[in-house]
Amino acid sequence: MNDNGTSSWKVEKDADSVVWLTIDKPNASANVLSSHVLRELDTLLAPLTQDPPRAVIVISGKKSGFVAGADIKEFTGITNVEEGFRLIHAGQEVLNRLEALRCPTVAAIHGFALGGGLELALACRYRVAVNDEKLSLGLPEVQLGIHPGFGGTIRSVRLIGVRAAMEMMLTGKPLRADKALRLGLVDKLVPADQLRAAAKEIALQAPAPHQPPFSERVLSWPIVRGFIRGKLEAQVASKARRDQYPAPYAMIDLWANGGNSYEAEARSIAQLFLSPTSRSLVRVYLLQDRLKALGGKGGPEVKH
Repeated sequence: MNDNGTSSWKVEKDADSVVWLTIDKPNASANVLSSHVLRELDTLLAPLTQDPPRAVIVISGKKSGFVAGADIKEFTGITNVEEGFRLIHAGQEVLNRLEALRCPTVAAIHGFALGGGLELALACRYRVAVNDEKLSLGLPEVQLGIHPGFGGTIRSVRLIGVRAAMEMMLTGKPLRADKALRLGLVDKLVPADQLRAAAKEIALQAPAPHQPPFSERVLSWPIVRGFIRGKLEAQVASKARRDQYPAPYAMIDLWANGGNSYEAEARSIAQLFLSPTSRSLVRVYLLQDRLKALGGKGGPEVKH
């Protein structure tokens, strides 16, 4: 095996000319897709674009799971819309490059693949996952007052259809193994000790990628979109007003206006970053994170 890489990524090319990209962010219990991690991935994709191997498999080196999402701390430093757009657009470009590789690509997932982590997996042609109770696949960005920004609003609908994708994005609730397989979010579920073998098998067999059923694809036809948009907006309006919680409405708008523009997705999330709703929710999230970290350090032993 050839072995090289960057601080967060290890690259190995095996005897069958399959390249394994292992993400393992140093000094972190979970992988996150920070700007730095994405830039490192970009440098690794350049030679693979020029000289494609037989396949590329993306896998995590962490016990905890695949990738927890984007680095939320980076959002707090955004001071204007253009800054937010540049941050997101740069990440989109990397995942678009991964998607455009001229060879089969597989995300080999265990544990969680959330937010940007699932978007990384969606940029691969196939997804194989460990079939256990720890598997958690979702796009929970709405809980931070934003929506997916690394292509998730586009690729999720393309893969599993508008109804399932919108339910996942509008509620922010993750999917468990059986439902993820049923919807086609993952192509195969396997025991943990078979993950690498199963990922390699699907990469080398390269079957036709999953598509939602025709009855779901019809719902994204221009002539039908207006009707579906009305139903989705009514569903959201029963829970929140657009002026108070703009993110779910922005997701529906993106899809209703064509649902295939990465630039529109990036510009939309850049606006949301600066909304009072998102600012408040991100602050609460980071505070909870700090409290969890403090709680995890443990205190004196309780004797009575």
